[in-house]
Amino acid sequence: MPRTPLSYDNAGIASVLDEIGDLLELKGENVFRAVTYRAAARAIRDLRSPLKDYMEAGTLESIPKVGKSVKDVIEQLLTTGTATRHEELRAAVPDGLLTLLRVPGVGPSTARTIYDHLKITTIDELEEAAKSGRLRQLPKIQAKTEENILKSIASFRSRTGRSLIVDAQAAANAILEWLQNEATFDRITVAGSLRRWRETIGDIDVLVASADAAPIMAAFTRAPTVERVLANGETKSSVVIDRGLQIDLRVVPLASWGAAQMYFTGSKEHNVRLRGIALRKKLLLNEYGLYRVGEEKTGTPVASRTEEEIYAVLGMEWIPPELREDHGEIDAAVAHKLPALVEVADITGDLHTHSNWTDGRDPIIDMARRARDKGYAYMALTDHSVGLGMTQGLNVERIAARSAEIAKVNRELAPFRVLIGTEVDIRANGNLDYPDELLAQFDIVTASVHSAFSQPRAQMTRRIIGAMEHPLVDAISHPTGRLLEKRDPYDVDMTALIDAAVRTRTRLEVNGGPERLDLPDICVHEALEKGAELVISSDAHRVEELEWMALGVATARRGWTTKKSVANTRSLDEIMGSRKRAER
Repeated sequence: MPRTPLSYDNAGIASVLDEIGDLLELKGENVFRAVTYRAAARAIRDLRSPLKDYMEAGTLESIPKVGKSVKDVIEQLLTTGTATRHEELRAAVPDGLLTLLRVPGVGPSTARTIYDHLKITTIDELEEAAKSGRLRQLPKIQAKTEENILKSIASFRSRTGRSLIVDAQAAANAILEWLQNEATFDRITVAGSLRRWRETIGDIDVLVASADAAPIMAAFTRAPTVERVLANGETKSSVVIDRGLQIDLRVVPLASWGAAQMYFTGSKEHNVRLRGIALRKKLLLNEYGLYRVGEEKTGTPVASRTEEEIYAVLGMEWIPPELREDHGEIDAAVAHKLPALVEVADITGDLHTHSNWTDGRDPIIDMARRARDKGYAYMALTDHSVGLGMTQGLNVERIAARSAEIAKVNRELAPFRVLIGTEVDIRANGNLDYPDELLAQFDIVTASVHSAFSQPRAQMTRRIIGAMEHPLVDAISHPTGRLLEKRDPYDVDMTALIDAAVRTRTRLEVNGGPERLDLPDICVHEALEKGAELVISSDAHRVEELEWMALGVATARRGWTTKKSVANTRSLDEIMGSRKRAER
C-alpha cells in the first residue's frame, strides 16, 4: 500500500534514498550509483529547510549529490507518496533481502552472497545457517564473520523498538503546542519516562489539568500528527502518531495535579515504594491525592495539589524526576540527603564539538557564535583525527590551517574563546592517531574508539586504559561506544575503566548525542562514587546540536551528578590548570 505524501519529511525521504542505495547494491548494479543516493541522503538530513521548499523554488539540484535521477525520486515522493525507481527496485530484489540488512554487519554484498548460495531471506534462516556453520562455507565469509553475524542477530533481537528521547520530545512538543492553541485548560506537562529523561521512550504520557475534559480530548484526537485513534474516553485518550509512536493523554482536576504528576511520572518501582511508605503512615497514595486509609473515596486528601507537599507529608524531600527509579533516591530523600544535581545553567562551555573541517555541518564561526550566545565562555573544537578517513580527519597541514582560522575567530569573539582540540582516534592496536609532538599542540585532547568494536573484553579494556595513561589525553569520549537502538556497547570492563580514570585523572565524558547518552546513567553513578571527574558534552556537528548539552546534563543528573563533579562547570583557567599535562 503506497504511503501518502504527508509521510515524507526530509528524514523520511533520506531513508528512502538510503534504501534505494541498498537495493541497487543488492541487485548488483553500479556501486557508484548506490553511493550517490546515500550521499544525497546525508546531504538532505543536513538541510535546515523542508525539501518541499526546494522543490517549489526549483532548486533541488542545488543540494549536493542531487542530480536528475535523485531529483525525480524526491519530487515523486513529495507529490505522489511513491517513487517509480524505488518501486521498480523493490520488485526486482527478492523479498526479505532488505530484512537481512537490518542485522548489523550484514551489508548488501554479504546479503547478496548469502541469498545467491543459500536462498536465505529471513533472520531466522540466517541464524540457523550461522549456527550450523554453513555461512563460513560461502565465498569471502570466514568463521569470524559467521560468529559476528550471530552476535549481531542477538543484538538486533534485544532492541526495544523504543524512540530516541529527541524524537519523543519533538512529538510531545508538537502535541503540547497544538493543544495550547486548540483548547483551554489550567496546566499541561509531559509525564512518564519522558519527564524522567530516560534514554529511550516507549509511549509518551501527557497530563492536563482541567474541569472540562471533553474539548481537550476532541482537540487531541484531531491533531494533525495523529494517524490512528486507539481510545477516546472521558479522562483518557490514546493515539498513534507518525512512525508508530503512541501518546496517552490524561485529564485530571487541578486539585489533583501534584498527585497525578507523581503517579504518571513513575517509575513503577518508585511509586510502589512511595505507596509502601504511605501505608506505614496509615495513608493511601493514588493519582488523585494522599488520603487517610478508608477516606480515599469520600474524604478530603491530606495533600494533592503539588508534588512537594505530598513528599513533605511522607517525610521526604521533593525528588527530581530524573532520580525516580528506586535506585536509592527514596532513602536519601527520607534522610534529607539528596544531592544538588547539576543543571544546564551550571555549564560554562562545551568541550566536544565539530565543524565543517571534518564531518560537521557548520563553519567554526557559526558554531562559536551559537556557543557564545548560549552563555558559554568557551568551546573546544575537537574535529576528528586523520585516521578516521570517512570523517575527513585532519592531517598536519589542515590542523595548522584550522588553527589559523580559530585564531581569527577568537580575535573577533573575544573574550569568548575557541580551544584548539582534537577527538583523536584510539586505534585497534591501542596507539593514538597522532604522535606526541602533535598532540602537545592541542589545548584539549579527547580520545575515542571508532573502529574494531568487536575486540575481546580484555583487549578493548587495555586499549582504552592505555589511552587514559597517556599524559596528553584529557578525556575519553563516549566510553562504551553504544548507539541506542542501533549498536550495543562494545565489550569492555567499565569498572576497570572507571578505576583507571580516577588513577590517571582522565575525565569521562557524558555525551549528549541522543544516540549515545554515553556514559549511561548507571556508569555515571559508579564513576561518581569512586571519585572520577566527568565532562558533559554535546558532541555537536551543527549549531542546533549544541542544544544536546541538555540531554547530557539530564543523563548526568540521572546518575546523581553534582556541579562539583563536572569539569566544564568551572572557568577556563581552572580547567586548563587542572589538566594532567599542567602538572608535568
